[in-house]
Amino acid sequence: MFSRRQAPLVLVVLAVFLVAVSAAAGAGGSSPTLTVIQTTSGLNDVSSGGFEPPDVTLAAGPGVVVELVNLAARIWRTDGASAQQAQTFPLSSLFQTGGDLLTDPRILYDEPSGRFFASISDVDTNSVVLAVSRSADPSSGWNISSFVAAGCADQPRLGVADGIVVIGADIFRSCDDGFSPALGGELWIVSKQQLVAGAASPSSTTFGPDRRYESLAPVQSLSATSTEYVVAVDAPSSRVVHLLSVDGIPPAAVRVQEVASPPIVPLAPPPAALQPQTRAGSRQPSIETNDDRVLDSVWENGKLWLSANNGCTPEGDMTLRSCARVIELDTATKTVTWDTDIAKSSAYLFYPAIRPDSSGNLVVVYGESSATELPHLVAIGRAPDGSFSSPVTVARSASQHVGGRYGDYFGAARDPLHPEVVWIAGEHGVDVEGVRGWSTSVAAVEVTSPGVTPPAVSTLPPPGMRARPVAGHIGVAVRLPYTALDDGAAARRRLVVTAGGAVVFKVTTTAGDLKAEQSYFVLWHPAKRLHGTLRWCVRSVSPNGTQSPQSCSTVTLR
Repeated sequence: MFSRRQAPLVLVVLAVFLVAVSAAAGAGGSSPTLTVIQTTSGLNDVSSGGFEPPDVTLAAGPGVVVELVNLAARIWRTDGASAQQAQTFPLSSLFQTGGDLLTDPRILYDEPSGRFFASISDVDTNSVVLAVSRSADPSSGWNISSFVAAGCADQPRLGVADGIVVIGADIFRSCDDGFSPALGGELWIVSKQQLVAGAASPSSTTFGPDRRYESLAPVQSLSATSTEYVVAVDAPSSRVVHLLSVDGIPPAAVRVQEVASPPIVPLAPPPAALQPQTRAGSRQPSIETNDDRVLDSVWENGKLWLSANNGCTPEGDMTLRSCARVIELDTATKTVTWDTDIAKSSAYLFYPAIRPDSSGNLVVVYGESSATELPHLVAIGRAPDGSFSSPVTVARSASQHVGGRYGDYFGAARDPLHPEVVWIAGEHGVDVEGVRGWSTSVAAVEVTSPGVTPPAVSTLPPPGMRARPVAGHIGVAVRLPYTALDDGAAARRRLVVTAGGAVVFKVTTTAGDLKAEQSYFVLWHPAKRLHGTLRWCVRSVSPNGTQSPQSCSTVTLR
């Protein structure tokens, strides 16, 4: 919701570890391979309430994937990496908040308890709302708890350990003013056992708001731990990462303390990301990349990973860019073991999210753009030995992002039934050229070691189409409208207009994502000799060439 006010940047010469990503990165036999097994269309601005930016979060349960974006949720049923859309519904029904203004959702799946946990900020009540699924099936109903904040709770984040669920939010004095004073980070520590049991008022306690920590990020614990870890960095720049521990289960006493503040390569405010100009002489449009706060954090078997936006100068570049910072800590020694900017010369990277697979490979998903390249969603893998795969583009924008804000965070989650698979989600731009708005993509990826055969790519059937009747004037351009019946990724559309059995117009569009129940069109300039009622048909074509059934309607020229 809010973006920190950025202080002037002071450049300091330091030893910086950079991973320069390019088409050649990861080449050779000693690097891992990241494969995008499947991509499907996620929620967009139409289905998510019409607000910007998209706050994208994702969780994977047994046989199911859930994406929350702004004011909507979407559920897919999965079989390995094959996802079929099952349900889309408003978050007001999930959180049972009626007409309250909601923002900044988060969701995770906790394998030990077999439950989904989701949080959101209720602006009207200055509270955070926590929803807990009643089973491992997110469509089986949710139990709701609400926790009053000391002010406006911005970007509540979720973490979980063996016995507790922890919510951390950035507290501002007011939600009505984007420059409202920050009061500090606040934590809510809640009994997980009582939440899972469906208690109407689960035992909880709070920590803060504490002005020492403007933003507190609890981690998702993927292995057993009685201690929940929380990380924070300073604003607007930071030379340390603050590591906090949370011990105890309400209603018993809970202890929150900072256990270490190891040094890191300094984090700096990231500059806005550029996009290509639409025409010569036009203003160079930019994408807001926000600030240096922790975007995502996860812990497993003594290793803690966190991600953030950063301002850095990529190798071979001379300009400050936005980069994707990833840091690894050893929570036993309380030291930083790895600290890297993922960067690309002449390009801007932003909003990284992270998750390890069961083999210790770390998947990083982020957005990318440049003065010559439209926004797109990218994933890269890092093996336990530190080697990186080549970056892989997951989805591309059809044109510039047009709007004030691009995103606040992306999402990633490990599949509990197929732990070698990591699901990712983020904004990729727009699906239709020249429109205002945004779209997200959801994908399953897998990292394989050198010499291991990559997994097969799963291709969904091409989405069904519905042609709609249209009327126009002789010799005047007419829109041929059609509606997608299903989601589809990188699908082309083939349109044919016939008059008396003869083809008078035929076109195949470029590949692009389709959203279920969203309408599209192709502009046709009919010859002046054509009149009366003509037949036109449309079908979709998947990347492997499979075609959907043809849908036909009429175009009447008067």
